Amino acid sequence: MLNAEALEEAVQLLLHANQIHFIGVGASGIVAADAQQKFLRINYAATAFTDMHIASTVIANAGKNDIVFGISFSGETLDIIQALQLAKDNGVKTIALTHPGQTSVSALCDVHLSTSGSNEAPFRSAATSSRMAQLYLIDVLFLSLASHQYEETAQYIDKTRHAIRSMKRKSKGDST
Repeated sequence: MLNAEALEEAVQLLLHANQIHFIGVGASGIVAADAQQKFLRINYAATAFTDMHIASTVIANAGKNDIVFGISFSGETLDIIQALQLAKDNGVKTIALTHPGQTSVSALCDVHLSTSGSNEAPFRSAATSSRMAQLYLIDVLFLSLASHQYEETAQYIDKTRHAIRSMKRKSKGDST
């Protein structure tokens, strides 16, 4: 289901990005936050927004080498469409993560990544299957990006791992 050419196009855009702004609402907002955390670990300036008013403020000031990364499984989330239209109007590059096929979101993007479509089981809370597929694709994108700059990525991962471990040690020793 993964389009290797689209994945490589996305990687190339991300490799040269000054800032990456992940946007998503609902379950896709969880995916945006996960993406932000991964990219911060390897020293990318990454943000994640579920509030489209704040996202719009950031997008309005985004530079030509920034990326707006819209996440919407349906590809028809109005908030995401409007934010991506703002990015397009301002000449900011865009990447979309939606279900396969043409959607309003994918039509606004320079690169369209898609996950397999699914019907959620009625007893599942929120978009479980689609969210898991989106999280998986973010992992694939992250690892693809990391493979293009392996040594640098490994150094950043080691630094952030050490920083997190030192915080854990300090909190265990804190008696307050």
